[in-house]
Amino acid sequence: MFRFSLETALDVRAREEKIKMKELADKVAVERKIQNNINEMESKVTDSDQQLNQAKQSGKFTINQMKFASTFKEKMKKDLTLSNQELTTAKEKVAEKQQLLLAASKAKKTMEILKEREKKRYWEKLAKQEQHFMDEVASSLFIQKRI
Repeated sequence: MFRFSLETALDVRAREEKIKMKELADKVAVERKIQNNINEMESKVTDSDQQLNQAKQSGKFTINQMKFASTFKEKMKKDLTLSNQELTTAKEKVAEKQQLLLAASKAKKTMEILKEREKKRYWEKLAKQEQHFMDEVASSLFIQKRI
């Protein structure tokens, strides 16, 4: 029966690949969370602008509303700047994890190719042995019939 001589190494590489996939998935989840947070903040700013415009049009507009809207926009601007920096960092980490996963996948694929080659050599060797055995049996039968 065929047994790959580096099966343990292949198993280790497969586990490493799974770990790298999980790490990448975690970083992608963080990136998505930050992106969703940015989208939510932008939506809040848009909603605030719409409410302020409606108040202006209805004539029920006060200075306090203007101050509140201005303060809110400034806070959102700062928060968006920070979130965009976090997003940039998260994207860099995702790219780094993608590279690590790619390297782990290549290492595993290399081991799988070695396994396939070793398996092919095993079956070829087995086929040669079988053919040799069959040739010996045929020779023996031929010699026995001649005698």
